[in-house]
Amino acid sequence: MNPSTLLFGALFLAGFPIQNPEKLSDLYAGAIRKLNEDHARKPVSVREEDLREELPAPARKALEDLLGLDASPKVGEALHACGEAALDLDRVEDFDRVRERLGAFDPEAAKAQGVALSRPRFLLRGLGGLDAAYLETFAALMDAVLDAYGEVFGFEEWSKVPGKKLRVRIHLEKSIERPPHFAPQFPFHSEIDFPVVDASALRSPTADGKFLFYGLCHELGHVIAMWGDRNREEDRHAWAHYTGVTIVEHLAGSEKARPLLEGIRDVRWRSLSKERERLAGEGKKPSPVDRDGVLAALLALHDAVGPRAIGGAMNDLDRSGRHQRVNHVRYYAFRDLRRALEKSVKDAKARKVVGEVLP
Repeated sequence: MNPSTLLFGALFLAGFPIQNPEKLSDLYAGAIRKLNEDHARKPVSVREEDLREELPAPARKALEDLLGLDASPKVGEALHACGEAALDLDRVEDFDRVRERLGAFDPEAAKAQGVALSRPRFLLRGLGGLDAAYLETFAALMDAVLDAYGEVFGFEEWSKVPGKKLRVRIHLEKSIERPPHFAPQFPFHSEIDFPVVDASALRSPTADGKFLFYGLCHELGHVIAMWGDRNREEDRHAWAHYTGVTIVEHLAGSEKARPLLEGIRDVRWRSLSKERERLAGEGKKPSPVDRDGVLAALLALHDAVGPRAIGGAMNDLDRSGRHQRVNHVRYYAFRDLRRALEKSVKDAKARKVVGEVLP
């Protein structure tokens, strides 16, 4: 926070009214940034639902005063900044009030702000004309995917900063130029960028062959873990592909999830069974030298020790801190996964497979 903002904050606390929209916005957004920075430096078992309640009273009042200012372009800019900051702390009710105020004098700006929906494990943002009903439907699907990851792998920690919710930025496009992808640059949370082409429902694959549902499952694999160093793409993409097809196949066989998968047919092309057939047909063996070799190693582990053991080993690596952090994103080495599995897997035959496929 710059010195002038601190001065305005001191005057504000002393009871002097502030009419400068930029300064009010700085007070609100700066307080949110500080809360997030403090939490990122020393994450504790606090959840974002609790963290959001720690927003100081002066920051809350700054937003109230900003909402009460007469309409102007500068007020619009300040409101937009507060709306963005609100989503960094899961303060969706603040975001909604900002959007409503913007809508009273600048409907286009309010529309550009989009819509947001918060759930216990994630926060969704819809842009490009998507509405609240779309987010409700997507949220049900997202919950099913996260439940499936829990059932299959049992992962304990999702966001790169413990306690922070996942974010999914869903935006309506005329055509998809780039598939869903994990955006690791955000400082306080893990966000998946998710383009769609149909505002009525999520259909996958799209008419031009984009596997959006598999893409969501795949990108969540990246959120859980990035493997190897930042210059080695094979390990992390093999891992995300493995987790992605595993979850797609699991949900396709779930009666409970069936109503949510109407219009989703990815399992016909993206599944664990399809990958087994393909790798076997190509004679691919477990190997660290390329992506399919790493994928074959992961499938061999899946068969030998089971996905719950893999998830348990990942949880052990998290608890023991055996990873490197880059912008809070966790990077792991397969040698550490091997050690964690050798420690937890008791069956001698399975332990032998672990040593063979993770040399």
